[in-house]
Amino acid sequence: MNAGADRLRPEWSALPLLLRARVVDAIGGRFVRDAPAQSGFSAAYAGVVTTTRGTAFVKACAHDGHADSLAFLRAEMQVLTVLPSEIAPTVLRAVDEPVGAALVLAALDGRHPGSPWVADDLHAIAESLRVLASTSAPVGMPDAVDALVPGFTRWRDITEDEALFHALPDGLQARISELLRIEHGFGDAVSGGVIVHGDVRADNILVHDGRAHLLDWPHALRGAPWVDLPCLLPSIEASGGPSCEDAWPVFEQHGAPPAADMIAVISGFASFLWYAQAQPDIPQLPGLRAFQRAQALPALRWLDVLLTQAQVRAESR
Repeated sequence: MNAGADRLRPEWSALPLLLRARVVDAIGGRFVRDAPAQSGFSAAYAGVVTTTRGTAFVKACAHDGHADSLAFLRAEMQVLTVLPSEIAPTVLRAVDEPVGAALVLAALDGRHPGSPWVADDLHAIAESLRVLASTSAPVGMPDAVDALVPGFTRWRDITEDEALFHALPDGLQARISELLRIEHGFGDAVSGGVIVHGDVRADNILVHDGRAHLLDWPHALRGAPWVDLPCLLPSIEASGGPSCEDAWPVFEQHGAPPAADMIAVISGFASFLWYAQAQPDIPQLPGLRAFQRAQALPALRWLDVLLTQAQVRAESR
């Protein structure tokens, strides 16, 4: 599974001169070089910029660049100014000019997990999610219910699309009434007062010295503890890691609830992936639908397994 869009981001030299000057000024010294990053689903510039005084990780987008990428960048600028430093990158400067916006972050050493997935990395990520699950969301952070509905409540839409419905696993087709009932509880399941990252996946994590640093925060929300976990595990399975049900116990060791207690979130995310992967491609983000499709398959399989287990438990009582 490719964890990023199949395209090149804008080059450093394509950014407005004023924006580049503001970035270099934030780092200090004179520009030496940049090392662009190409993964992730944004059409903004991203890369490590080196000057004669130091280095920084930079995200930047011109005012006439991809509109959604510019909006996400500005949202992340607002979020990072209020997040605790132990769970988010350090902001050196946030630049917002008529010509565009740039976020200058302290460069982090580390590697993305998943090549291959190993138990130590899962434990490191679990510990970071535990910190999130116990950290109160700052005032003004968007509410999870407002942000995730209707995106994560797509079972009704799926039933109305004959092709999508009939391509579901047989077990889920047979349980569509149950899925619609579970969907009614989604809002309550994600409501809460702690920080939710909103997009935890391998390319948004750097592991260094046993610690998992969470990157890319434009989708941060105020919600229930551990909401990120059901949204992370399908990407791990899709990229060759352990299955969702095999990985979950690692996170339970760090305080996560049983998977059965989060069935509404698991079901909601599966509905989002299955619905989204069938939508038209976004020209500026080629590869996004394939990325969603690769996660949808393990998410649906896992959901089918959990519902079957719940039925067996109910029948054995």
